[in-house]
Amino acid sequence: MMLASRAHLPFTYHDPPIPRVLAELRSSIQPAPPSRVKTTHVAALDALAATHLRDTQSPTISLCGRALPLLYKIVSTLASPPHSKALFVLDLEGRFDAACLDCEAEDLAHVYVQHPARSSPERLRSLVDEAERFMLYDDDARGSRHREWWGTMVVGGLAAGDVTAGWKGWLRVERSAVPSFALGVSVEEVWGQREQRQRAADEKGWTASSEWGAFEFADGRA
Repeated sequence: MMLASRAHLPFTYHDPPIPRVLAELRSSIQPAPPSRVKTTHVAALDALAATHLRDTQSPTISLCGRALPLLYKIVSTLASPPHSKALFVLDLEGRFDAACLDCEAEDLAHVYVQHPARSSPERLRSLVDEAERFMLYDDDARGSRHREWWGTMVVGGLAAGDVTAGWKGWLRVERSAVPSFALGVSVEEVWGQREQRQRAADEKGWTASSEWGAFEFADGRA
């Protein structure tokens, strides 16, 4: 029968090329690069973070300089309506002040802050994992179960976290510049204008800058 003869057709096996085998092996043991960065709902920051992710494949928003004002803005925006997220902050430096958040009390209750001792990178990654387990399973976080957990922010550490604020980062935060004094201004005039210039600096806000772009922002949530 014709059908039986098909079982005797010759079959030739070819070894796949070695480079292809190695590529497939690497892809099987290495995680795929992150496909997205977490949205902070601070529009200018999200645009920069998306560009940074595209160029570096790193989803972490890492802040340096005077980073706390931007961190407060992110937390306040995420915790407040309409986003109403739950967040965890690991503060290794004891500098994060929840009183600086622009949140109502009922929203502030869903921002969890821990002050662990300074740790090795391995221990810090473990703390971030523990924070996730705490938010998802611990009875002390039960009051936030109806909210979506956004993620973890780390102050003073670079090894882990969705947002980090430390000595090194791709996005530097500084006070926005105030125009300098004109040439020929006396010391007395400079001294007399110091309060006015301080008010101007406070009203000017902050500048976040990087090689991917920059933006200005004011205190308070977006």
